[in-house]
Amino acid sequence: MNRGMLAGAAMTLAAASAAAEAKIEVGFGYDQGLGVMLQLNDTINGFVGNDGMTVDYLFARGNATQIENMPLNWYVGGGAFVEWDDGYGVRVPFGLELHMTQRWNAYVQIAPELDFDGKDKFGVDGAIGIRYTF
Repeated sequence: MNRGMLAGAAMTLAAASAAAEAKIEVGFGYDQGLGVMLQLNDTINGFVGNDGMTVDYLFARGNATQIENMPLNWYVGGGAFVEWDDGYGVRVPFGLELHMTQRWNAYVQIAPELDFDGKDKFGVDGAIGIRYTF
């Protein structure tokens, strides 16, 4: 085996190991209408609903409190949204997550947003939902 093949095999094994350790959460809720959401590794949130879609990068997280052994965590992120018939823009989601069990959590968030669809508009969006961790 030459060095190139060994390096390729090592990179493939490293990528497979990283994918096996990925934390994936899938759920449903209300953000851009009713829809489904996906969270990857507690840092990337994606939502697709009947009114539009969002993608957020969560750059700060913390523990808010402990409620009867159910951790309550907060997060702050930055992202973008597209509404199917009304525009697009950027947003800053602020949220809370309640971990009800090891696999289930509920979330609620508000997201101030700036819409760029011809005439700039400022607004606030809200979201609520439930997720299952794989």
